[in-house]
Amino acid sequence: SRLRDDRGARRRFDDDDRYVERYVDDDEFGSGREPREVGFAARRSRAGSRGGQSRGERGGGRVGSSRASRGGGRRRRDDSDAFESRDRTVWQERHDEKKRLREESGSLTLAESLIGEAVYGANPVRAALLGDRRTVHRVFVQEGCDFFAKDAFLRERVTNELRVPITTVTKHDLNMLLQTGVGSGSGNRPHNGVAADASALLPTPIDLLPKWDGVGAPPVWLALDEVVDPQNLGAVLRTAHFLNVTGVVVCAKNSAPLSPTVSKASSGALETVDVFSAGVMHRFLTRCAEDGWDVLGAAGEADARDVNDIEVLTNPTVLVMGNEGVGLRTNVRRACTSLVRVAGGCETSTVDSLNVSVATGIILHALIRSARRGGT
Repeated sequence: SRLRDDRGARRRFDDDDRYVERYVDDDEFGSGREPREVGFAARRSRAGSRGGQSRGERGGGRVGSSRASRGGGRRRRDDSDAFESRDRTVWQERHDEKKRLREESGSLTLAESLIGEAVYGANPVRAALLGDRRTVHRVFVQEGCDFFAKDAFLRERVTNELRVPITTVTKHDLNMLLQTGVGSGSGNRPHNGVAADASALLPTPIDLLPKWDGVGAPPVWLALDEVVDPQNLGAVLRTAHFLNVTGVVVCAKNSAPLSPTVSKASSGALETVDVFSAGVMHRFLTRCAEDGWDVLGAAGEADARDVNDIEVLTNPTVLVMGNEGVGLRTNVRRACTSLVRVAGGCETSTVDSLNVSVATGIILHALIRSARRGGT
């Protein structure tokens, strides 16, 4: 076969995937210039003239070179220190050197000096200091902030009973602490001029709810099936605390941790609400149902019962709220004894659901009201 390219040359391919290139002038094959071979065969011959180096030896491919020789292999456990020192950048080395100098001079940043996590905001810090769930190591107060001036009892407790040191810092230092501090998340936070270095909170594992003794209003518990947004979790805990819910159960996995962000979003309710964790939520709810609890799952289906139709609660009740995106999981839904919903007022609305924290507040209020009616 013959092809003509843009340079005015004709190519003849042979059976060995080679072609002979001849430059053409006016006459066919007529300039008198010597033909030259190009193509795969010519490239192989030219490659062989480079001193016998293989593709891998030239660094252009995998032949003849292992992953370790290219520097991209998996690190071995026995020489991890060598890898760590070799992989550290100049910036990291300078950062470590500056941190070492600050440690020697005793001038660490607030974030580097944290023992626990940075709880921030006036209400969360006040609740943490008045409660006994956290160990508070130090309190940071912004210059000019009158946090303790408004509450003499709190200052007395901090200085004399808890003996927690109070450190006055600049606003810039507080902003940097809450931008890089452990457990505070990224970005500046509305700290209200105060933060505390305190131990972290963890939910208490639970397998079964306590039996109701039949005295007074039946208890109402709240179960959260994989609520992962810390702002939503904080808002739900604030509602649960305000409505005096008996307790809150979260999933041991795939749930927002009890972080300072949750405490701030709950306005300090996290410091007082009893939060428990269930290893497998649907099994936990099944055991509750077998033990005589009414397990009500929040759903948006039309066949779900309107929560306002529940006039009186006579049995202890667990309200189950689902994930922000998918709602209740299938097994969790099956473990519920019945489903409830919030009836919307606009049938043609483009919004067909509520935020999980808003829906929790509406349903909990209706259930708590019905429980008080059923109390003896």
